[in-house]
This record gives sequence, structure tokens and C-alpha cells, in this order.
Amino acid sequence: MRCVLQFNAGESVFDFIMNQGTLVGEEKLIANRSLVVSDGKIVSLEQMDPAAAVENIDAAGLIIAPGFIDLHVHGADGADILDCDPGSLQRIAGYHGRHGTTAMLATVAPSTHERMALALETAASHTTSAAGASIIGANLEGPFLNRSYSGALGIPFLREPDKHEMNELLSAGQGKVRMVSLAPELTGALEVVELLSSCGVIPTLGHSRATFTETINAARAGLKHITHIFNAMVPIHHREPGPAGAALVSPELSVEVIADGVHVHRAMLQLLWHIKGDRLVLVSDAIAAAGLADGCYRFGRQKIVVKGSRAEIPGGRLAGSTITVLDAVRNMVKLAGLKLPQAVKLASANPAAVLGLQKKGRLAPGYDADLVLLDTNLDPFLVMVEGRTIFRRVEKAIGSG
Repeated sequence: MRCVLQFNAGESVFDFIMNQGTLVGEEKLIANRSLVVSDGKIVSLEQMDPAAAVENIDAAGLIIAPGFIDLHVHGADGADILDCDPGSLQRIAGYHGRHGTTAMLATVAPSTHERMALALETAASHTTSAAGASIIGANLEGPFLNRSYSGALGIPFLREPDKHEMNELLSAGQGKVRMVSLAPELTGALEVVELLSSCGVIPTLGHSRATFTETINAARAGLKHITHIFNAMVPIHHREPGPAGAALVSPELSVEVIADGVHVHRAMLQLLWHIKGDRLVLVSDAIAAAGLADGCYRFGRQKIVVKGSRAEIPGGRLAGSTITVLDAVRNMVKLAGLKLPQAVKLASANPAAVLGLQKKGRLAPGYDADLVLLDTNLDPFLVMVEGRTIFRRVEKAIGSG
């Protein structure tokens, strides 16, 4: 494996050309001829003279995948979105960026109104990172959630839907709020769903005990997505399928899943893949403990214990995860039996489609040069955000100069 740099400034037309390696297409792996990038965009996948670029990257032996898009991430490396601190955002974006996530939604957990608003303002004002994933918006997980299915979220911070509060939170987000999770069975929730839809924000179901019918009615009102399906919601029953059952039979509803081998059984991962396909998205739901050693930490005001890949509050209830989306991709290959292009699509093209991102999630001309180069163990070697290197594994460059 090698990374070769050649500089031909006098003749260069493009920023860089990536030669050799294997491209991850949406359906199959493809031998790379030349992946050509200029001004942060992929401009060609055709064979190109190396002299036409400032930099040539030899990707021999590497897998070239589109960057991963994480719709649901609370934190990492000891930092939380609710820290309301630009430094914390940089640490979170840096950690996930080093693991192949090139774009993410800063996910705000329930807290006081003032704290949530400040977290949104902070995320909206710090959307780029010199060495991490782009923060392309915010995801509000709450506060209009059902206390009976709170999971590890702070029950005191869960409240009844209120359009006035929702408008204030959207205003604090400065147009950057992309998704909002709520429980549609709560009084006033459908009015909030309609408000969000009218503002171009994606209403999602989460932490809910909604019935099948209530979920379908919410979808008719504008609900579009299901937050970490099967988790923190009433389970499927053959006489009352609930929200998960409604999601499985509703083609218009996209669903996200935490594929960490803990939250959802491998058989259910396979089921989701077979039923939802293009409407299935991998998320991390990563908390501040992601990237840290096993031990005791906090998620909001809750004490949590991390051991292996499991994070839980006292009593055994799961408290988010400590994975990255790349871990989820590996698990869909290992646990659910997907081929690599199928698994990668769940972390790139599919989340891009959910958010309506027209130029992310694929390796194609005109798309952002959000790239992840993986070795044969699916470990990151190089990560680029819009053509800018944010991570390169330290290895001796051969033939540079």
C-alpha cells in the first residue's frame, strides 16, 4: 500500500487524480481508472494523464467509497453537542471524520429550552471543521417525546408538544434544523408535524408508544422518518404492529437503525434490509463516550456504564452507542450478510436521499469529493471532505517529491 505525491504545477488542471484501487458503486465494486477532483468536486471517472493534476494519489490496494453521512450523532471523544461549545463540536466532528464520516447532523438531546436553543445556535454557527466531518445541520431528538419510552433521555426534560416552543427552537437553529423526533400520539403532535413539514424540516417518529393507526395518520400529516427503529418504541405485536410495523409496510417512510450488534438482532437487520432497501439508513447514535475506554461516564444527567460496545444506564437500559457509521457498515456486512456496496449505500446514498442532498453520497461526476479510502480490513487510510484531506493514516510516502 502506498501514497505517491507528484507535483506538476505548471501543467496542472485538476486538484488531484486518484489512480488504481477499487470504487464502491451503488451495486458493485468497480476497478478505478482515474477519479479526478477539482474545486472540491468529482469531475471525471475516466482515465486521465497524471500530469493534468497538482497531486496524484496512488490508491492501489485500497477501496474508494463515498463519505458516510451520519444523521444521528450526539457526541464522541468526551464531548457532547449539549456542551454548546465550538471546541466540543470540533472534537466530535474530528473523531467521526477520522472514521470516515464526512457529513453529520449535530443531534441535540432533550434538555431545558434554553440549553437546547443554545446548542442549536452553536451548531448553526460552526458548520465546518478543518480536520473533521462537515456539520450539515442539526437533528432535534425531542423534547416532545413519550416519557414511557424515554430510553436514556432525561424524563424531566420531556414535555408536551408546543408549536410556540418548536418555532423558537427552529429560530435558534437559524434554518439549519433538518430533522425533529417526536411522539405523534401526544396531544398537539400532529400540529407540530404539520408545522415542521411546512418549514421544510423532516418530522420523525421516536421514543413513542404510537399505535399502527396513529403512525399512519402521522405519516399522512407529514411524518417522513423513523428514529432508531425498534428501539425506544412500543414493540411489534401481531395484533398491534405499532410504529415499527407501520414503517415496514409504508414505502414512504425511511428508517434509521443502530447496527452495533447490541441494539438490534442480526435477523432484524436482515429483515430491514430486505423490506426497506433504499429507505434504510445506518446511524451511530454515538454519545460522548464514543472513542473512550470502558468505564463510567454521563449522558446528560444520567450516569452510564460503557463496557465493550454496550453503553447503558443503571438497570440495563441502553444509552445510545459508542460506534461510528463505519462500524455499522462493517456490521451490516458481518452480521447481516450484505455485500460491501449494499452496506456502504446505507451510509451514503440513502441518508443523502433522506435529506434531499443532491451532490453527496455517490462517486459520480458533479458530486462532492467526500471520499473514504479503506484498506482490506475496512479501516480508514484517507478521508476527504469536498476534496480536502481531513485524515491520512501515517505511513511512509513512496516516490514523493
